[in-house]
Amino acid sequence: MSDEQLKETLYRIAEDVLEKLAFVFSFPEDERESIDYASAMAARVSFAGHFTGTLVMAMTPEALPELAGNMLGLEDGKETTAEQQEDALKELINVVCGNLLPAVSGKEKVFNVNPPEILAVVEPIMEDDTPAAVAKMDIDEGQCDILLFVDGELQPEG
Repeated sequence: MSDEQLKETLYRIAEDVLEKLAFVFSFPEDERESIDYASAMAARVSFAGHFTGTLVMAMTPEALPELAGNMLGLEDGKETTAEQQEDALKELINVVCGNLLPAVSGKEKVFNVNPPEILAVVEPIMEDDTPAAVAKMDIDEGQCDILLFVDGELQPEG
C-alpha cells in the first residue's frame, strides 16, 4: 500500500467511525497546521501483528463535550465529565484502529491490540518518529488529528 493509499484509508475509516459512532461529521483538512497538542486531549493504542505500531488521536478540547455526549446519547446541553470525554476518545481510537488494521493488511491477518490510553504529553511522540500517515480533520466543534506510527516498514499484504 502506497503512502497516499494509506493516508486515504486512514481518512476514510476515521470519517466513517466519527460519523457512525459519535454522530460527528468530519472534513479532511490536509493543508492546515497540526492542532496544538499541548492543549489537546490525546489517546493512543499500540498493536503488534503483521506489522507493529501505534495509532494516536488528538482532539481539540472544544470538540470533546459534544463527541462524548453524542456517544453516550445525552440530551443536547447536558454536561459531560472529563472521564466521559476520555472514555469516548479511547473508544473512538480503539474502533478506528480495529477497522484500520484489516483495511491495511487484509482481514486474515491477526493483531494484538493493547487497550487505549490517554496521553499526558503528545509532543515527544512526534519528536521521536515520523508518522506513516496523518489524517487532519475539522469536525463539528473543533479539530482532530490521527497519526499512524509504524515500527519499521509497513509490510505489504500477503
